[in-house]
Amino acid sequence: MNPSPLQLERHFFTKVLIEASSNGKLGTANQVSCEVEIGQALEEAKRFQVILRLKLSSTPDGEACYTGEIHVVGLFQVLEGWPAEKALSLVESNGPALLYGAARELLCNLTSRGPWPQVVLGSVSFIPAKTEKPVVAAANIQSAIAGPKRRFKLD
Repeated sequence: MNPSPLQLERHFFTKVLIEASSNGKLGTANQVSCEVEIGQALEEAKRFQVILRLKLSSTPDGEACYTGEIHVVGLFQVLEGWPAEKALSLVESNGPALLYGAARELLCNLTSRGPWPQVVLGSVSFIPAKTEKPVVAAANIQSAIAGPKRRFKLD
């Protein structure tokens, strides 16, 4: 087994808000949307910050049992030896996926202790479509939060 060329240095949650609805209808699926923001350090080109904002909402078909938001920030480093021209692509596809997994586990843990059955998010891919342009802001890691965004709707 070899280490991944993308290393997660640490991650943390900046917003966790999950609400159980008293009017929730069992079997009503959540509408799930994600927003991804990627920042690259100015002085260390192989260090990145990825922010994933996950939103759960009700659909027009009915009120979901749980709604809310989870925001998670991850600090990543691309290992030496990985081609510099492929670093952004690696971060874009794998960084949000790692953070999504952390958010999925947190959501599962929180909702398993609520009044409704737990919410388990399905697996998704963050590999950009070939027509999408990369979104990265060269900035200090501390200020990358204000960088560009990619929005996803997960059905």
